[in-house]
Amino acid sequence: MTKNTKTTTGPRLDWKAGHGLLTGTLNGTLGALSTTALGHATGMPAGWALAAGAAGAIGTLGAGLRRKLTGATLAFRGTCWMAAGGWSSWAIAHGGPWQWPELGSLAVAGIAAGTLGAAFAAHEETEQAKRQHLLLIGARRQLAADWTDRIKRVCGVEVTVLGIEHWPSGAGYTLELELPEGGTTRRSIADRAEGLGSDLDLPDGCGLQVMPGISRRRVLIQVTTKVITDELLFPVEEIEETTTVNNPIPVALLSDGARAEMDLRQASTIVTGPTGTGKTNWLHSLIARLTQTNDVLVWVIDLNGGSIGLPWLNAWRDAQIGREGSRWAGADIPVPGVDWVASTIDEAKRMLAAAVRIAKTRKSAYQDAMRDANDDKLPVSPTIPEIVIIMDEGAEAAASREARQIIAGVSEVVRIARAMAIRAVISVLRVTQDVLPDPLVRKMASNRLATGALEDSELGHLFGWRALRAEDSFSGPGSVLLGTEGKQPAKARQPRITPDMIEEISAATARRRPALDAPSLDAAGADYTARWTMDRCGHLWASTEPVTAGATPATSTTSGPANGAAPAGGWKATAGWDTPAAAPVDELESIWLLPAATKDAPAPDGTDWADPSTWTNGREDKAAEPGAREAALMLLIKAGPEGTGASAMEKILKPEFGTTRPTIAGWLKTWAESGEVVRVGEGSKARYVHRQHLPEPPAGA
Repeated sequence: MTKNTKTTTGPRLDWKAGHGLLTGTLNGTLGALSTTALGHATGMPAGWALAAGAAGAIGTLGAGLRRKLTGATLAFRGTCWMAAGGWSSWAIAHGGPWQWPELGSLAVAGIAAGTLGAAFAAHEETEQAKRQHLLLIGARRQLAADWTDRIKRVCGVEVTVLGIEHWPSGAGYTLELELPEGGTTRRSIADRAEGLGSDLDLPDGCGLQVMPGISRRRVLIQVTTKVITDELLFPVEEIEETTTVNNPIPVALLSDGARAEMDLRQASTIVTGPTGTGKTNWLHSLIARLTQTNDVLVWVIDLNGGSIGLPWLNAWRDAQIGREGSRWAGADIPVPGVDWVASTIDEAKRMLAAAVRIAKTRKSAYQDAMRDANDDKLPVSPTIPEIVIIMDEGAEAAASREARQIIAGVSEVVRIARAMAIRAVISVLRVTQDVLPDPLVRKMASNRLATGALEDSELGHLFGWRALRAEDSFSGPGSVLLGTEGKQPAKARQPRITPDMIEEISAATARRRPALDAPSLDAAGADYTARWTMDRCGHLWASTEPVTAGATPATSTTSGPANGAAPAGGWKATAGWDTPAAAPVDELESIWLLPAATKDAPAPDGTDWADPSTWTNGREDKAAEPGAREAALMLLIKAGPEGTGASAMEKILKPEFGTTRPTIAGWLKTWAESGEVVRVGEGSKARYVHRQHLPEPPAGA
């Protein structure tokens, strides 16, 4: 039995491609030469060649007129044909084309035609662009006039159309209107949006939204004229770029081609939609965007078997147990895609209780950090990561009295943990009392997204009076309605993410996953550190026989890819991955930890009593060893444009040279004064960059 396989043998010529300047000139010149040679060899009369050139000129003029080319281009092309016919006739009449006068004149004519052809092509492109612009202006003027009449006819309001912008996606356009004086409000048009859509005779699934403009009298109308049903795939290639949760997270693609973004640093999120509308797919896309950052830990609650979190564990687990046949069996994946999965009520209680303890601990542990940042919210960074708790299948958490305690725990996290960088994303089928019994969760979630709705009242309950009708808001799986910060919800499409993509993203982002900071780790305790022991997570994977707590392949009777046991010695990557990264050292903290300085000790060189970072205890410092200062300078050079600080340099230099942070701070101050380094930032965020990594000044500066 044979297989039909496609083989490639190298680059292939595209015979349908058009000619460029060089190839077009060569093609025309060689064509005239070969045709003339053939005519001379066959004894063709010279007049026929001239007639052929005239016929070609007439033909190119006709084709150019159909394409509406300019008169200059038509004249140039006709002249080229007549010149070719005239040369061919002259060459045939005087002994053929292979004589030097004929060849030389043909070469000169070809070079002239190619040179002039480039100029005429540029001229034609400019003229065609002008024509298209004029046509577009005319079409927009007509469209503006139509909308002025339509709004007056349907809404009874005289408006002025200030601008029309067609969307890059081709699915519609946006109108900018100015309302008349006299107190006319945006509601007078928004309340008649359905009537405007009917008057415009929009296709089913399309609609229009009335949005606020830059002032009270400015109104934006987004008109969707085409339903886009093409599947939008998640851009896995963007995962290579490291982002931060301090910036808005892209979550969908708006109808006008722009990205819809959510603030997940301060806002909680509620997601609603019936089954089959893409709600779980959107949660996976959100997790992917969160794993793209280097300052977020994702915790998942799913009482339906933990299904939302399992795909994010597969690549890590295959790497741990060396699952036969898996592409991740030999990969180095130190951590799973999500940091904690709770699939039972008890585990969810542990998670939420740990989150509450972390929030309360951070309030006191990071007072100095918030003072340095001059902010009442915790500065999020890779050393102090944000925790995002994603709860799927909220109906399961409201199914029993015991499960409702989970909703109560989520509500407490939403209520007290915003400033301490713990946020929640809750997914439910409906935002009604039977599914989401605590109304506080909905009221405090400023990010709201719907993947579908069966009734208009559901959208009204979620978005208020700003919501559209359900039939105008969604066009099948993948379409969403997104509202943030109480603004008018916008129609968008979410990308499709597949299990293969999830595993690839988990593997690609494993190295950038932050560790829980030390105060938070202490507050979470064993509830957190023991989350991946087999008695707590073994049920997440299928096994042919029951697995005892903490079992390894040496003690378990099962084997193979379905084995739920941990690898020999436990999960090998958990040895140090929960070790917190060193927190930034406060400027004054290093002083309090130093031994008391003697009063009669002279101030060392470089000490500035106005700068506490240069204070020392006046004692002999081991940094006097030869090479310590040079090693410190090399660290600055190796740090590159990002720079480094005294605390980070102390960790490297102290084990070898015994150098203390105040001594390094003195060196940095001296180098900064001499121009060797440049200080960037203030307080505990200060970094020093070596001068060779500074950007070049602009010319003439």
